[in-house]
Amino acid sequence: MDRGRLSFRQVLQFVIGLFIFLFPLLFSEQLFWVHVLTLIFIYIILSVSLRLVALTGLLNLASMAFMGIGAYASAVLSTRLEVPFWIAMPIAGGVCALLSLALGVPLLRLIGAYFFIGTVTIAMIVRVFFGNFFVDIFQGIPGFSPIAKPSITIPGILEFVLISKTSQYYLALVVMTISLLIMYRLENSKYGRAWKAIAQADNLAESVGVDLFKYKVLAFAACNFFCGIAGATYGAIMNIITPHEFDLPRMFIIVMYCVVGGIHSFWGAIIGTFIMAVIAEFLRTLGQWELFGYGVILVLTMRFMPQGLVGLVKPLLSPAEANK
Repeated sequence: MDRGRLSFRQVLQFVIGLFIFLFPLLFSEQLFWVHVLTLIFIYIILSVSLRLVALTGLLNLASMAFMGIGAYASAVLSTRLEVPFWIAMPIAGGVCALLSLALGVPLLRLIGAYFFIGTVTIAMIVRVFFGNFFVDIFQGIPGFSPIAKPSITIPGILEFVLISKTSQYYLALVVMTISLLIMYRLENSKYGRAWKAIAQADNLAESVGVDLFKYKVLAFAACNFFCGIAGATYGAIMNIITPHEFDLPRMFIIVMYCVVGGIHSFWGAIIGTFIMAVIAEFLRTLGQWELFGYGVILVLTMRFMPQGLVGLVKPLLSPAEANK
């Protein structure tokens, strides 16, 4: 193929990217879908970060809980202490990473189902904590509200508050893009290669000098750092956060997004979250049959698309990227 020409794949990727970037401008009256896509960007961060731990062969069901920790940490910093959002957001991610290091030391010594149970326990504790403790700070079950909005300020020249749906859309898009770029680089670094080696053959990886415990803790901390970033962005956009928003049922839905998209692929987590989150808006109309709809989709995916949705779009990806 002539390297001077753009392939169909590259043109398609460019068109999709351009459409996403221009969506709120082209469909300015479709505020509902602008808001839905804004939330999808946040869930994509959560889904891809989940893969960082999944690369080691473990399933972290505390991701949604750490998203809640990030949301509350950023909300308290930006609203009560008047810390700018652009500073509060990375601090919230750092808080989640530090807690992960502290909790990961005992938790990651557990094997198999015991680690799974451990992350479930963390998720339950976090929900109870924000709902029942330090109510004067976190405002308990009713939720923390209002939350200070992010703003872009140039002293004496400009002060722009990100309060409109369009501005929030681009905020989530920028945060998602930067997060995905960092996680992509991380996955393809020596750390990512070590994580994959641990999942495939941990004894062999250890025999060639890979410190299993160290790399698992780093994967757990990196995953939850981005969960905190997602939570901080979510809180700033939603203007209210409640403990039940970060419970286990929502975590299971995020896991399902990854499975349907293809949890073993970087792009699968993105594609699965994007498509399933859109479908979820239509499943809501089913009422009590909503969960049944999720179950049908999951079973059909596992039966007929073992590689997930990413298996259907592999021809549109480069061979190297399709397997990441």
